[in-house]
Amino acid sequence: MSARPYRFIMSLSDQELQHRRYVLDLKGQYAQISALVLLGVLYLSRFRSNSKTIRKTWWDAPAIKGSSETRKQYAVTLSWLAWLISIAVWRSGDDYIHLTKALGHVGLSQLPFLVLLAPTSFLFSSKLALSAIVSSLTLIPQTTLTAYHRLLGRLVIVPLICSHATLFLLFYVQVPHPEFGTLFAKRVRDPDVQFGLAATLFAILVLVFSRSRIWKLRTTRVSSRSSGRSQLFYIVHLALVSVFFVLAYSHVVYARPFVLEAIGVSLANLMCCRLLA
Repeated sequence: MSARPYRFIMSLSDQELQHRRYVLDLKGQYAQISALVLLGVLYLSRFRSNSKTIRKTWWDAPAIKGSSETRKQYAVTLSWLAWLISIAVWRSGDDYIHLTKALGHVGLSQLPFLVLLAPTSFLFSSKLALSAIVSSLTLIPQTTLTAYHRLLGRLVIVPLICSHATLFLLFYVQVPHPEFGTLFAKRVRDPDVQFGLAATLFAILVLVFSRSRIWKLRTTRVSSRSSGRSQLFYIVHLALVSVFFVLAYSHVVYARPFVLEAIGVSLANLMCCRLLA
């Protein structure tokens, strides 16, 4: 069976499975190394801009009316998405399952960096721009990093995870099974698929409930009401992300290092903000 230009390769030898796993792990490593390089580039560009007279350009204007993310931030994030997709496609050949797994693996590899860019000071202070680890080390304002945090989740991680789940579901419904009719009817009973579907659902919920319009947070006035909404937003956001982490960790063993890295980074960020609060 095929899903042009890819094929449903149903049987692989142990050696071929081992090689696929090796390449998938390599892709996750390359994606994370690339993220570190990108942080370095952002730091150097910030350092360079500080040595010149800063002038706002067309790139510094909001990409969408009423939003805080700039055209430059959208361009950087979408370029990053294209780079990660190219890593997922690299050395996948015409193997549909390899590509499908690669999209999920590369997407989850970005979880530690999503957390690195996140503001965590709301737990200790009303100053939401208080610097976390990356901001303290690179001197990039936390507000800038928070914008990239939102875009990384919205335009990169959630779409990659949803693509991973969608491609697997399309595979399952097309492949027949002698006992259950389709492979989907069989696999949907398995815990790893159930955890994966639930994780995808919670990733979407994180995306939906991260929209500030739902919480009516786009206001210039500071009031107890708006502050309460902001605090509630962070509590709900943190709860949804925590459930997603648990489900992703339970989905497959290969996701666990990324989840543990993200939790470790989160704890380090909390300690940093606690010291600065």
